[in-house]
Amino acid sequence: MKEQEPTAGDVPIAPLPGRAAREAGRFVHHVTDDRWEWDDDVHALLGHRPGAVRPSTELLLSAAHEHDRELVADGLEHARSEGTPFTLYFRAVVGERVRRVVLVGEGEYDDVARVGGPADRLAGYYLDLTPELEHESAAAADAAVAASAAARDTIEQAKGILMLAYGLEPDAAFAMLRWWSRNRNVKVREVAERLIQVARDGHVSHPGLRRLLDALLDDLTARRSD
Repeated sequence: MKEQEPTAGDVPIAPLPGRAAREAGRFVHHVTDDRWEWDDDVHALLGHRPGAVRPSTELLLSAAHEHDRELVADGLEHARSEGTPFTLYFRAVVGERVRRVVLVGEGEYDDVARVGGPADRLAGYYLDLTPELEHESAAAADAAVAASAAARDTIEQAKGILMLAYGLEPDAAFAMLRWWSRNRNVKVREVAERLIQVARDGHVSHPGLRRLLDALLDDLTARRSD
C-alpha cells in the first residue's frame, strides 16, 4: 500500500527559494510630532536601505498603491484619534513589484491610566504576505486542508477568527496562517489550533480577542529576531 504523502496542513511550509529572511518589522508612530520609527525590516520591506530615508507618513502613503492610498490615510487617522487596535491591508508598490502588506497596531498612551481617545503613539508591525499570496493556488489551498475533515475544520475556523479580528479577506487570512507556518517552522494546522485556543481563552466575542491575537503575533515575531 502506497504511503500517503503529507499535506501542507501536516508539515511546516518550507521557505520559498530566494525569499527574504525577514518579512515582518516593527514600527512606532509618535503622533504629536508625526514622527515614525521603523526597524531595518520595515525599511527593507518598503524597498529602502536602513538609514537611507527618513520614515514619515508621506513616505508610507507614497508607497501605497494609488487605489489604496485613501484607505491607508483614513485608517491611520482613525487609529490616531481612537487609539483602538487597527489593521490596514493594502498594496505597497516597491520598485516594479506590488507587495501585499498588513499593518497591525494599536494606540499607546503616556498616561497608562488612559483608555481610548487620541493616542500618543501607534505601535505595531508590518507583515508582508506577498510570498504566501503569490505562490498560493487553488491546489495548494486544497492540499493545506485535505488531510482530514478535522484539519479542514480547524483551519477554516482559524481563518474565520483572523477575518473577524483583523477584517481580512479569506485569502489574506489563509496567507497569514501560512506566514506563521513558514516563519515559525510549524504545521499550518498547529498554528490554527494555537489560534483557536487563544480565541477560546479570551472568548471569541470578547473585545480583548484582538489584543490576545496581537500578543500571539508579538510572540511569534519577537522570536524571529532571536
